[in-house]
Amino acid sequence: MSEQPVKEPDGTDAPVPPLASQERVAQQRIGEALLTEDGRITDTPQAKTVAIQALAGRMRSSTPALVLASMGLIVGNDMDAHLGNGQYVLSPHDERYPSMGADVLHVDELDPADPWHASGRVIPMDTEQADTLVRMIAVSELMGAWAYGSNNNVRVLALQQAAQEEFGLTDALEWQMDNKTQFAVGLELGYNRDTLRDFLRTQYEMTQEVLAARGITGLLAYRALSWPEGAQQPQWADAQNIGMIVEARQRPLASWSADRQIVTDWLEQRRGNGVVLAARTRAEDILSLPTTGMGYLGQKEWVALPGDHRAVLDGVVIHTAPATATEQSAAAKIALGNPALTDAVTIPVPATSPLAETTLRWRPLTITQELDPTDPLDSLIVRILDGVEAAPHWWPQDDSGYAIARRDLDFLGISPVQIKWMLTGEAPMGMTPELYRRFGSEMLTALERDGIEPSQVDIRLKGTGAGFFSGIHKTLPREGELTGSPQAVRLLREWFGDDQHRPLRRPYDAMWRLGLEPEPSDFDLDINSTAIVRAARAQWRAHHSDRYPGDFMGGHGYLNKKAVRDTLPSLADWGSRWEAHLGRPLSLGVFESAGPFDATKLGRALSSHFKDTDWIIHRPDTPMAWQNPRSRITETVPAAPAPGRPSSAAARSKSTTARKKPPETPASVTDRPRPQLGPSATEQHRPRSR
Repeated sequence: MSEQPVKEPDGTDAPVPPLASQERVAQQRIGEALLTEDGRITDTPQAKTVAIQALAGRMRSSTPALVLASMGLIVGNDMDAHLGNGQYVLSPHDERYPSMGADVLHVDELDPADPWHASGRVIPMDTEQADTLVRMIAVSELMGAWAYGSNNNVRVLALQQAAQEEFGLTDALEWQMDNKTQFAVGLELGYNRDTLRDFLRTQYEMTQEVLAARGITGLLAYRALSWPEGAQQPQWADAQNIGMIVEARQRPLASWSADRQIVTDWLEQRRGNGVVLAARTRAEDILSLPTTGMGYLGQKEWVALPGDHRAVLDGVVIHTAPATATEQSAAAKIALGNPALTDAVTIPVPATSPLAETTLRWRPLTITQELDPTDPLDSLIVRILDGVEAAPHWWPQDDSGYAIARRDLDFLGISPVQIKWMLTGEAPMGMTPELYRRFGSEMLTALERDGIEPSQVDIRLKGTGAGFFSGIHKTLPREGELTGSPQAVRLLREWFGDDQHRPLRRPYDAMWRLGLEPEPSDFDLDINSTAIVRAARAQWRAHHSDRYPGDFMGGHGYLNKKAVRDTLPSLADWGSRWEAHLGRPLSLGVFESAGPFDATKLGRALSSHFKDTDWIIHRPDTPMAWQNPRSRITETVPAAPAPGRPSSAAARSKSTTARKKPPETPASVTDRPRPQLGPSATEQHRPRSR
């Protein structure tokens, strides 16, 4: 698509009237009347309240779906999990504007001396009023992403892509993102695509009704574009082209204002250079008004779809010196990628290859204990591993029915005794029973140092450490998927040979052993505590007012990693020490007491919500659960059969790498000295991706 100015013949059909003409004044009045409902809407909070109430009532998405899509500083899983339970209430933060947020309180937490806890102010969560308020709070949080910036946070970037999909936009301006941001946007869409599209479509429908009722077919609007000093600009953004029609490609969603002065004032506060665009926006391209959804009344703004991208270059601002930092909003300082100005322009996306850097750091603990062949359970485990006896229902299997065999443990460098400890609940993968007891005890001590009592927290182990196989969202790759990784192909063949009877899901440490991931399997901990989230929320508001509130919780509903470290310094120190001791990453996911969101409510097979089969480390009604391990072996272990010929099942599952040294890619750890308990070189935790 051309970025050159488009010359338009002189005449009365000019796209915008001349600057300072009476028609421009009249067009501004029409826009202002629309935005303020003929003066009835006088301020931004009033406009937002009207829009939020309308959207919350009209959106088709269920309340749980809205909560999941809006996880952030004021919306968490407690708000959904306790909805309908009369033992909980909502305590709004602002009596006049309740959509600004509310605390979820158990009735036992209500203080008769606190006026905010009075019966007339709190809302029982088993009422229709509570459901309405939760929906309003969720919509408010979604709208906040746009208020913070149109391209500078993950949620709004997901909204941009959702708009592209919902409205079939094929020529919108693309946005370059680094790999981390792109992954986060994909995760947001994976969880919430339908709800985000519903959010946008509902705004559009309400807006079109308003425009049709007023007989508006188009509006004169202004938009500012700015570029940092030294950044590439489109060829048409030149003062010599003022008054020319240009083809300025727009993002799927973009803000336009009815007031040119507001736009130019905004540009004057920016660093670098900028332009003012003027265009007649067709009614069918207007997505939302301040009273129907996104759009800031204070800037006389509506949000529009790209249309045909044609606009008049109405002004150019050139700064000879950068604006002072105090003139920049918090949102203006955030950059997540850059626009792709033309098809020929590509902005490099940094490619990280951390494998070499992290291989030497992670040295998993060497397990030296062995099974006792005279013990009935140990003997049974040996027979199952060797294919002499069929795997019972309690044996670790993935959802395809693949059961662990000797060849898997040989390749992965895993002692069979670890399978026994995992089955009996004595220790998860990667630990001994003695270390597991210390691990849990010291974790509770660290939490108490951070002001969190054991009665306020529920701790569970998730992932391959608790069940050996990954969830249904992670598939063990086949050779055909690894054309760019010849070493991984070689190792897969060493593991399985030509046998196509393989796990569907990823076994413990498999991706690391294949050299496809830079870290071995982690200890994936869910720490569920509303008390922690409340402390983190207070800490965030006190110290991170410049950050996008939606970053407080991820799409899964767990706390931002930095918020965890800042709120729980003792736990962070504990985690670093145990990472060094065990030679594996610790992933600390902190949720509200209701735990991870129950996605099965939305018909999804993949969900990390509380389950009876979870590996419990500690919870208020089962304190220090490691003291009474819960075995998964649900039947009497039979004695070993008399010696005889192995069953036919042995041929398929017998080890193809028996007695071989585990592969040296990315690192063999069985012959290395055990790491000592001490401070880790880094306090970073890997991102959670279930």
